[in-house]
Amino acid sequence: MVKGRSAVSKSFAHKKNREPSQHVSGLASSKSGSKRKNEPIKYGSLSRKQRNDLKEYGSLIPQDFQDDDEEDNENPSGEEGEPSLKRPRRVVYEEDLDRQMEEDKVRFESEDDQSVDDDEEEENWQKPSAYSQLVGSLQKTSKNQTFYARIKREQEGIEDEEEDDDDDENDMTLNDDDDDDDDNDAEEDEDEESMEEEEEDDGQGLIDKEEKQDQVTIGDESSDDEENDEDPYARHFADEQPKDFDEKISLVEERKWKPETFDDNVLKDVVSYTLSPDKSVKESKPVTDLVKAKVRGRLSKLWKKANKEQLNSEDESQIFTPLQDRLFQQLNEYRDVLYCNRNLDNATEIRNTYVLHALNHIHKNRDRIMRNTNKITKAQADNVDIGDIRDQGFTRPKVLIVVPFRNSAVEIVDMMIKLSGSEQQENKKRFYDEYRLREQESVDDTKPADFLATFKGNIDDHFRLAIKFTRKSMKFYSDYYAADMIIASPLGLRMMIGTEGDKKQDFDFLSSIELVIFDQANNFLMQNWEHVEHILQYMNRIPLDTHGCDISRIKNWYLDKKAQYLRQTLVFTEFLTPEFNAIFNKYFKNVAGKLKIKQKTEDGTILDVIPQVQQTFTRVDTTSLAAMDDTRFKYFIEKTLPGLRKSAIMQSHTLIFIPSYFDFVRIRNYFEDNMYSYEPLSEYTTPKGITRARGQFFHGRTSFLLYTERVHFFRRLNIRGTFHVVFYGLPDHPQFYNEIVNFLGLKFNEASAAEEATFSCTALFSRYDHLKLERIVGTERAQKMCTAQKNVFMFA
Repeated sequence: MVKGRSAVSKSFAHKKNREPSQHVSGLASSKSGSKRKNEPIKYGSLSRKQRNDLKEYGSLIPQDFQDDDEEDNENPSGEEGEPSLKRPRRVVYEEDLDRQMEEDKVRFESEDDQSVDDDEEEENWQKPSAYSQLVGSLQKTSKNQTFYARIKREQEGIEDEEEDDDDDENDMTLNDDDDDDDDNDAEEDEDEESMEEEEEDDGQGLIDKEEKQDQVTIGDESSDDEENDEDPYARHFADEQPKDFDEKISLVEERKWKPETFDDNVLKDVVSYTLSPDKSVKESKPVTDLVKAKVRGRLSKLWKKANKEQLNSEDESQIFTPLQDRLFQQLNEYRDVLYCNRNLDNATEIRNTYVLHALNHIHKNRDRIMRNTNKITKAQADNVDIGDIRDQGFTRPKVLIVVPFRNSAVEIVDMMIKLSGSEQQENKKRFYDEYRLREQESVDDTKPADFLATFKGNIDDHFRLAIKFTRKSMKFYSDYYAADMIIASPLGLRMMIGTEGDKKQDFDFLSSIELVIFDQANNFLMQNWEHVEHILQYMNRIPLDTHGCDISRIKNWYLDKKAQYLRQTLVFTEFLTPEFNAIFNKYFKNVAGKLKIKQKTEDGTILDVIPQVQQTFTRVDTTSLAAMDDTRFKYFIEKTLPGLRKSAIMQSHTLIFIPSYFDFVRIRNYFEDNMYSYEPLSEYTTPKGITRARGQFFHGRTSFLLYTERVHFFRRLNIRGTFHVVFYGLPDHPQFYNEIVNFLGLKFNEASAAEEATFSCTALFSRYDHLKLERIVGTERAQKMCTAQKNVFMFA
């Protein structure tokens, strides 16, 4: 039978034997032909002929033709593997084709909608590019799913509040306060049951966007909790201000305040400035319930625990200390406060109080915006016009806290973490690495207590920190225009703000500040006071850029440049100076009123002087404040200095204390021109220069030592070998007076009996130094010394 095969049959058999059992090409399929034939084919992979067939017949291969092919492949002899060489040719008549087309047309019309949509989709389909295929494959892998999901959210302008927990502490650090774990878990369960939050950061850094809900519950608060006139926040920062708002602004600009002085058992000497009589300034009841005081729910729950070190452990009903209670009442009414009684004992009480006030302000502002966003979203969905809702400023930052050193920022953040109850703090490890010292330096216990408290930890004075708050987390190092709060030093802000004419000047982030706090403000005098004034000058200006803000939601008083008349300014300092009085009069423009709180000094620091030495205070009279510097300098070189040089004993071992660096330069130049034997000691003197100057002065190789207030503030040196002290001007810090006079008692054994008998202390002052003088000799004595006819006063 095989021998009888034709040449064509042998050729077919030979080709079949040569075909491999499996395909080896990467482009071909390993499936059998029958399986490939039965598989669906995508439109994008069709050939031109197949597309034409599909268009003409409605299928790739008309059924009649497919049947013909199958019949052709059948073996008429019944033997497998040998195709028939003779295939009968089928004749298709025109009438059959017409009938078939009519039937297909009816069938297509019944499925018209679905087939048209499918055809359009297939015609518009394009084969994805290689890059798209690569990105798609990466998105499917578990390793990159989170990354691409985050990229997609950023492209859509949406942040997911439920941030993924990251074991890497550089990105996310869990709150390690074990005492708060139970409370946090309970709060988390409550929050998850009430709502799931999505947070949105647009160009202006506007507040988080919650999911659409008819009723929003935030921080265990009802949606209409603050929409009433009883809440000082809602009343003070409402878009629609009272009708007499413009009238009050005119009174503020004309400085037509109505001052009233009263004594408070806790605050001491208080002077209130209001535009209309307000009894609530003096008459107020103690706070017994934070919720009634309009403090947000979570803050009120955690306050006692965060503030427990300041409270009396025996009285469980106590919420505030007496000082905190009186301060919070004034702060909660959004009055400006200049508090000049800060000290080491009440520093923590004050810090905890303004942190509570700041967080309460941020949460109220954030909750209101989210609530209104939900209203707008619901109204748009229902196609209802609810009018304009204005609840925002130009930019997102609302609170600015200015402190002198990084160690102060650490203490503020520590309190915020305890009080906010945040479950996560992003970049927390980075913050503590940069704001704490890795290795604590050895502490010199001989230094005064105020020095140890001020200069403990990291004392870098150039920093800025932006913090963003969500319902369950805090994010450090946020973008400035996406942050709720900024903690910075005067130098750090000044470097960012720049000066007029700078190409990179940026002050827009200050445009919508509603609460600014200056803590430890007396230390700013020892840094650069001009930075503080520069910051206040750029506060609440119209921004240079829109930063993507929604103009339709900006409050009208922002657009009208009236934000400065509603901004609350708080300054906490240890004493009152002319600089603080100046900003109080110039920049404290709050229509709600302002308070200046100070304390009368009974005796002063002169009582802390140890050596039994005669102290002489000489008043230098002048015609005006502008002429004071020249008059003082002239009196010093014509009266004081010649008197020191007359005596051979008094012309050596004389320390001259100079408060101002400008006066220091002036006197140094005079000594240099007149060939005086002196050593300069200022804040700019190198450590090597300090050692040399102290050695020369101690051994008597130089007659005068010029010593500035700033170098004493930063170093607290003990200058041995001092026999005479001259105060060219009185120090701002009252404790510096007795510390410097006490230099006279350091080395009595180095002085002879004659020298010891001539130990002296001379101080120059003017009537413009009344505030400094009262802290040294007492309020009553200072008043007499500034107004008496004689100008020389002696104390022993």
